[in-house]
Amino acid sequence: MLRDDNTDNNINYNTHYSQYSSITYPGELTVYSWGRGEDGQLGIGDTSDQDLPTYVDALRGVGVKQIACGSGHTVVLTGEGEVYTWGRGDDGRLGHGDNGWKYVPRLTHSLTGQIITHVTCGSYHTAAVSSNGDLYTWGGGMYGKLGHGNETGHSTPRRVEALVGLVVIDIACGSRHTAVVTNKGCLYTWGDKENGVAGHGDTEGHQYTPKLLERLSGKKVVQLSACGFHTGCLTDQGECFTWGEGKFGRLGHGAERNCHSPRLIESLLGKRPKQIACGGFHSAVVTEDGKMYTFGGGEHGQLGHGDKVNKVKPTLVQALDGIVLQQITCGWSHSVALTTNGEVYTWGNGDHGKLGHGNGKKVSTPQLVERLVGHLVVRVASYNEHTAALVEPQSIADGGSRRRAPGTMVPVSAGYLHDMKEMVNDEEYSDVTFIVEGQPVYALRAVLAKRCEHFAAMFRSGMRESEAGVEIELPTISRAVFLLILEYLYTDSVKIDLDHAVELYIASDLYQISSLRDMCCVIVRRSIGAENATYLLQGAHEAHCHVIKQIAMEYIVANFDVISKGEGIKAVSHGLLLEILSLRP
Repeated sequence: MLRDDNTDNNINYNTHYSQYSSITYPGELTVYSWGRGEDGQLGIGDTSDQDLPTYVDALRGVGVKQIACGSGHTVVLTGEGEVYTWGRGDDGRLGHGDNGWKYVPRLTHSLTGQIITHVTCGSYHTAAVSSNGDLYTWGGGMYGKLGHGNETGHSTPRRVEALVGLVVIDIACGSRHTAVVTNKGCLYTWGDKENGVAGHGDTEGHQYTPKLLERLSGKKVVQLSACGFHTGCLTDQGECFTWGEGKFGRLGHGAERNCHSPRLIESLLGKRPKQIACGGFHSAVVTEDGKMYTFGGGEHGQLGHGDKVNKVKPTLVQALDGIVLQQITCGWSHSVALTTNGEVYTWGNGDHGKLGHGNGKKVSTPQLVERLVGHLVVRVASYNEHTAALVEPQSIADGGSRRRAPGTMVPVSAGYLHDMKEMVNDEEYSDVTFIVEGQPVYALRAVLAKRCEHFAAMFRSGMRESEAGVEIELPTISRAVFLLILEYLYTDSVKIDLDHAVELYIASDLYQISSLRDMCCVIVRRSIGAENATYLLQGAHEAHCHVIKQIAMEYIVANFDVISKGEGIKAVSHGLLLEILSLRP
């Protein structure tokens, strides 16, 4: 078992920038994505490119708090510690037990029971840290980058046993390597050694299990980043170290030489860096006072200096002078910066629309992403050819100082939505009473009528239900599902558990709430797995819910070899089993 050399007190990371730190905001964060969509990595249900930030509707109702982009796939973490992945699935990088592509976010069921606190991904693998500090990795195992002692790939998350006993708090993945930081500030790396990528001083072979980075022994690492074939980190003393492949000057040491172990970037001493971000061929650093320095390959204008010249030392991005930055993320040929007031700037190679400016043009100086103006962006992510942002859609700027796009409505506050949710089933704020499963449910006619044509017709029908003070019995719906419908009508958002998806679909269809009905299908598609597909199929069949039955049937037929060996197959009736077998190729 590995143990940390730094034996003094744990680091207080609240005073330092952590690449994957959680950010607490009222309400849920929503996801926007743009750029290349060929592998389904945008999560919008198809393979189209998007040259403007596009709302990922499949995550409606999911409270996202972290996001990371890989090479062709994406991963998010919810506030409840659940992990969703989507996009390119070869090498098992999505963690669903297969190598299939997923075009909408899908829950990683094999992590059920674990509360995950951090997620990230590299080119071909993905990683997650649990609440007790255990590390789980999955995807392509080439070069030993999963840390399991070999080059075997895994299509479901597997705990890195060599790190058991240590508390991992930060993680970064490159194309061929992985690095983690423990709660005592110790840095461990593994994977490819070529060009010094692993940072242990040698360049032959691979490091198959996590190994303490001796060069930084005695220092406390507070932030970490990796991409492609190099890595960077910050210490609690304001030092910035980089190592790995040095081509184009991406290490910032004044030359293009490879560096086989961590080396201090001397020109950043005294600059108080708070974040380093590694891209495919360049790097960027944000300082405590919100300034940004970039270095490395500039062929596509990704350094932001108005030219396409490489920089072998950190160079201040003059175009952002006067704008205070809080985060930077680097792709392979573009850069994305987030300001302290929630605005996003992008520059570099614009192919596939990954800059979000509505076209595929290259830009060599930072340009504001106009589509996101008026929204409060709290996090950005990128890797290869796509970009993503986490947005707080219900927050407004302090004092109204943020710019807004022409015609953009000011979003309502999170407090307003919270108050509306509190009014659901509140007798004090009601003028109509429903009796569901023998219990009263209180509502406000104006809200129901305005939001749902079914209720509007009911209240103007002249029938008994339209009379004031009359209790309306609803004998065909459960109380839990009816409350979900009310919550959606009051707030335009609701969290749907898979257990309620079938009944809620049927009820939404009956009440003509098409958006909620469609959301049920999205929930099923992103939550279905080998352990629940058969129960979902049987339930949908018995409820005569043909749409969800079809979704479940397609999943079972495609994954029959796995599902047929589990206990869940016993839940399927004989007739349904014959139907499944008849559909198999």
